[in-house]
Amino acid sequence: MPDEKVIINVRQGLGTYIAKAKGHTLNASCTAGPAQAAEALAHKLGLAPSLLQKVVGDDLAYGCSRFEHPGHA
Repeated sequence: MPDEKVIINVRQGLGTYIAKAKGHTLNASCTAGPAQAAEALAHKLGLAPSLLQKVVGDDLAYGCSRFEHPGHA
């Protein structure tokens, strides 16, 4: 498992949320919401979805969300 922080960016497009992680080729999508898309990607990466934390910031475009995972457990 990765030992460094994993950043997951989620964007909304055509009724679904698409999650991608920096430095990884996998992605995940979900129609339920951005958190669920990030959780699905964390699961694919072998990370515990319960450790995801939403990042709040003004630098995110409309329809975009960012989540961080400590990269372990």
